[in-house]
Amino acid sequence: MLSTNSRAARLDSGRSASNHTTHGLAPRALLAGSLAFALIACAPAATPAGGTGGKSNGNGGANNGGSNGNGGSNGNGGSGSGGTSTAKGGSNGNGGSSNGGAGGSNAGGSGAGGSGAGGSSNGGAGGSNAGGSNAGGSNAGGSNAGGSNAGGSNAGGAGGSSAGGSANGGSTGAGGGSSSGNPPGWYTTKDWGVSSVDWHGCVWTGVDCKSNCPAGITAVPGSTTSVTPADFTGAATEGGPYQVTGSVFNDYNAVALLGFDLTATPSGDAQQCSNAKRNPAGDGPPAVTMPSSATGIAINWSAAKLPLDFRIQIQGVKGATDPTNRWCAGITDPSGPSFVPFSAFSTQCWTGATNPVAYKNEPIDAVSFLVPGTTTGNKPFDITVVGFAPGTSKADAPGKAAACGTKTGTVGTTSLLSDATKATAASTERTAVTGTDCKTYIINNNNWGQETSTYQALDYVGNSFTINVSSGSGGGANVVSFPSIYIGGNGQIGASGAYNTWTDSGLPKQISAIKSAKSTFQWSGGNGGNYNAAYDIWFSSKVPTAGSYNDGISGLLMIWAFKPANSQPIGSSTNTRPATIDGKAYTVWRGNRAASATGTDGPGRPVISYVANTTNNNFSSDLKLFFDDAVTNGAADMAAGSGITQAFSSSWYLTDVFAGFEIWNGSDAKGLKDTFTCVIQ
Repeated sequence: MLSTNSRAARLDSGRSASNHTTHGLAPRALLAGSLAFALIACAPAATPAGGTGGKSNGNGGANNGGSNGNGGSNGNGGSGSGGTSTAKGGSNGNGGSSNGGAGGSNAGGSGAGGSGAGGSSNGGAGGSNAGGSNAGGSNAGGSNAGGSNAGGSNAGGAGGSSAGGSANGGSTGAGGGSSSGNPPGWYTTKDWGVSSVDWHGCVWTGVDCKSNCPAGITAVPGSTTSVTPADFTGAATEGGPYQVTGSVFNDYNAVALLGFDLTATPSGDAQQCSNAKRNPAGDGPPAVTMPSSATGIAINWSAAKLPLDFRIQIQGVKGATDPTNRWCAGITDPSGPSFVPFSAFSTQCWTGATNPVAYKNEPIDAVSFLVPGTTTGNKPFDITVVGFAPGTSKADAPGKAAACGTKTGTVGTTSLLSDATKATAASTERTAVTGTDCKTYIINNNNWGQETSTYQALDYVGNSFTINVSSGSGGGANVVSFPSIYIGGNGQIGASGAYNTWTDSGLPKQISAIKSAKSTFQWSGGNGGNYNAAYDIWFSSKVPTAGSYNDGISGLLMIWAFKPANSQPIGSSTNTRPATIDGKAYTVWRGNRAASATGTDGPGRPVISYVANTTNNNFSSDLKLFFDDAVTNGAADMAAGSGITQAFSSSWYLTDVFAGFEIWNGSDAKGLKDTFTCVIQ
């Protein structure tokens, strides 16, 4: 009943500014075909004779065991069998402490209905001998009242051996399910405290189709995509939160998902929401229109592990087989709460889409959350959805927000990929995270120097990463990679900006308008080899509004917390000046970008590098102090014979702040750890 449409695309850019040559990685979009796979239908099932099993109160028989021999009006169905809803045996006797709520061995008197009545696996039967042969007597109700096999081992509380018992037994032996009468695996938005809509139905999971797929569904040969649980029929409570874990196969068409029906109706089948009941290509339940006051969907979610892309999809009744009846959008936040406006939904929500059609408030009957695959390797995920609702902002997301700075994962690959496209995707892989300060950061593999012939991988936790492996080797002026964490755009503007933090970080912002740019950069590990530990900070003379960029547009500023013996910044050791900033001494190198790059000004852009005279493993300062120094000395730096053609200016805009390691020899970098924060005010 719900289809998946999976596509991953990236705009990749990366560089560094620490050597004598121009570095540039041209942006490239990695494109793939779409996937359409229907995964669920909560189909109604026939109601069994003799009382409803599973959702409501299955009857143990139409009549009580004798005119006065009732088992007790408050006889609970028992926690171990027969279900949790209101199983009753008769007027005064309890149905048993762990059973189905039978009439009891001493029904009609003060004695409780008996601890063994109803059967340990029967769903609320009247009891094997409940009630007795004489109404009101010691054994009232008949020798087989309610049926010895009432409910059945899987029936969840049906009455009688065939149709509710021969004539006797407890009046309402309840079946399995929740106290609300819904089947296991059900949710309602009321569970989340949402009052704007009344959405309800099965919660389910799904994966891509490996072979023998229904018509119109793209196969993913060899797929090992997995998701746990297969369904939520074993959930302890209705309403979640709903956590799914697993791994997505390394194919752009691979996908794992978590889905919610919006308008399903309980069918009376206790297994209605089970994986076995799903129809992979069926129509969905009746669709609903969005409230006129809503402008999008607010979601509360978190991810302990999340591959590059995370999406939301909405669809109509025919969405399982009709690609024009489903719409998706990227969720770019590293964790919830998130808000996705309806204007962001389209039939193709990936970069490079050929014919996307915007969502226009068509009726929908399901919402799902998708983790599409990549080509860089199987990707693990661990996602929890707390709730969602139509609304106008993140504030409408139901439930409590998750803790910040806890997401874990890996970007890049630990071995060389023979396919050049896949190798490039791994080298330039990145992901959004929240820091312990609850701000958004981007973990950036950025193995840009030899992206198809070398490999690199970063293991991250929140706004911190450790280099697992880096195989590149440059030497001299040739930096091979710049693994880093950043805030900013890193060349991504507009629809391509999945890894753009401008909204969260308040960038771009003019230097003159910045009150402070407090930042920390803690680093450790490595063996003192050929790498630095540095900030790389980009500026533009105007706000970037179109296209992309893969370098500082108008100028760059670096801060080296550690300088290796065999490498140096752009510029010359004979053309430096001293500076003391925030109580620490620096040697300032003055150089220029000798060539332009994608989206930048021409050659001669300033590169001003502040090299700490003493290694600093725990940098903590206000970056605005460095910006002001570069502005104050802008004209002098340009006149110092360094080839700079435009001076730093207070009117320039800060666009990006990176902190990481420029690596000349990858084997030296294993184990380097980077933890970074930056807050612009």
